[in-house]
Amino acid sequence: MKIFLNALFFYEHDVNFSDVIRDPNELKEDILRFSFMTTPDNSLYRDAPLLVQMANVYRNRAIGHFWQKHGAYVITNVRWGDERSYTTSVLPEKFAFLGAPKNSIISIGTYGCISGKENKYYFREGLEAMLDDLKPKVVLVYGSMPKTIFDSGIMSKAEFENYPDWISKVRKKVG
Repeated sequence: MKIFLNALFFYEHDVNFSDVIRDPNELKEDILRFSFMTTPDNSLYRDAPLLVQMANVYRNRAIGHFWQKHGAYVITNVRWGDERSYTTSVLPEKFAFLGAPKNSIISIGTYGCISGKENKYYFREGLEAMLDDLKPKVVLVYGSMPKTIFDSGIMSKAEFENYPDWISKVRKKVG
């Protein structure tokens, strides 16, 4: 038996879902019609000021809390920037992972985050830190999963479910 659910994901440029962040109450009834959703994928650019990275993690968790409080099934989307967000090199906490559930299901996105050697390096380092800290059972991945990042060492730490990004669907006619 196959069960089809309707889900809401926020893997778009931040401006495309800014209304949801600005006033979640306004769209609450529409959003709560979905079977489940991920928290917004707020950008955490590596070169963004630390406070901007922290504010976007806060927005992600605050919106997720709002929807959960109103009865939605929410999967936390986890995003990290540079090492300041996923290590204790600057702050006493790895703020990229604060408020995300441990031993659960989480969501991540690779689209737009892994182009170029340096971006791949930071993404992989953050992914390893996230897997070690949160120990997720399942990781939903929006975007490609190159073997240079998702090697056997990474793949052995959780079950990964891949969802092709929109451009891959258009170019390759992926289902």
